Amino acid sequence: MSELNIIALKILSSGKGILAADESTATMTKRLEGVGIESSPENRLKFRHTLFTSSSMETCVGGVILYDETIKQNLNSKKIPELISDTGAVPGIKVDTGAKKLANSSEEKITEGLDGLRDRLKEYYKLGARFAKWRGVYIISDSYPSKTAISTNAHALARYSALVQESGMVPIVEPEVLMDGNHSAEVCLSKTKEVIKKCFEELIIQKVDLKGIILKPNMILPGSDSEEKISNDKVAEYTLKCLIESVPSEVPG
Repeated sequence: MSELNIIALKILSSGKGILAADESTATMTKRLEGVGIESSPENRLKFRHTLFTSSSMETCVGGVILYDETIKQNLNSKKIPELISDTGAVPGIKVDTGAKKLANSSEEKITEGLDGLRDRLKEYYKLGARFAKWRGVYIISDSYPSKTAISTNAHALARYSALVQESGMVPIVEPEVLMDGNHSAEVCLSKTKEVIKKCFEELIIQKVDLKGIILKPNMILPGSDSEEKISNDKVAEYTLKCLIESVPSEVPG
């Protein structure tokens, strides 16, 4: 069992979840100012510290995704990654720089952040991060997601994953097909399968250790504007079907 596989299994052990505490400064500012609190570095840290010291951390959380600002902060002379590790959870870091307009497309996006990523990952590893997050987003319509969006985002996810593993960390691979639209659950299933299959093709090309990644797919749902309603059991059935039909049954190597 590789070290990457051990880290991945630790994050997901005993049915634990991953705490996303990687909101950007802009998002945190809206959240804090919405309740009349100044969005200073100190107040943003206090908000997140409340999460990291919750009594449920040890029993419910296997990993915490941090923002660049937070992973570099200290509280009472203790580094934030240390505080998280003390609870048994694994510190992680968001490394993409956001979804930007895809060239030659009026609606689709490409996630950026590969420039300088190798050096940033080295720094994050020294700070205590042991996994990373990168999110690709796709929209559904009669024409989307396009082959261009599927291919470029899959390639970016794979290159990111290779660099993360090179640095000794586990990549979260998150190809998210958004639920905006009036499409059916069957259409979401078909489009998501296409997206995930392409991601794994690129991961294999980039020689990524598939046992050392965490796949974070979207749930299979009708579009948010659709009149179709399906049960939670059906959502689980569709999502499992998607993974069975799109993830390689045998891991290369």
